[in-house]
Amino acid sequence: MLRKMFERVVNGPGFRDMREADAKMYLVLSMRNFNRGHPLVPQRDPSSDESIDVSAGEHIGLVSWTRFKSDENFPLSEYMRVFMERLGYQLKIFGVMDGRKLVPYQCAVVRQEWDELKTAFYQAFKVQKAAYRHGNGGSKSPSLTEDASPRFLPGVHQGELQAPPKLFNTTVRKTFVELEEERPKRSTHLKRSLSTGEVMTCFV
Repeated sequence: MLRKMFERVVNGPGFRDMREADAKMYLVLSMRNFNRGHPLVPQRDPSSDESIDVSAGEHIGLVSWTRFKSDENFPLSEYMRVFMERLGYQLKIFGVMDGRKLVPYQCAVVRQEWDELKTAFYQAFKVQKAAYRHGNGGSKSPSLTEDASPRFLPGVHQGELQAPPKLFNTTVRKTFVELEEERPKRSTHLKRSLSTGEVMTCFV
């Protein structure tokens, strides 16, 4: 019964409006065509033996490039963060969307921030494509797609514990669900609210 009541709330018009607004606020970026190795980022040390130099970047001061290194299976969120930082920009980038982890070759960004910075990104990324072809040979190079359909990794939601779910006392007020911690036995301490002040998106 509790689950059905919760489903009615999160699938009601109020939550649907919140999801639609959230979708307009963020957009998903997706990268492909990097079968010959990870894409490149601007090189901080042009004298490095790993540097790939291309004259195509002279007009914007991005002649030297190097392979992006990561211990993971190419996290696009981390690549974009490093790429933008080396251009001198800060961009909020997320590997998680709606509480679910995106596949490694996708990330989410704030749409307004991306609109302001994407011209500078694409100008540099075009040079990266030339450096990638120069360093690897062939005609293909990494490409980026905007407003891609999000793809998620299978498994539990981000932050979900591998343990049986805990039951909470639930109070429904309009379109909000308030959760209270279970009262400890033989305790006179006041209950502490679970609210952290953070915005959360609920999925069932």
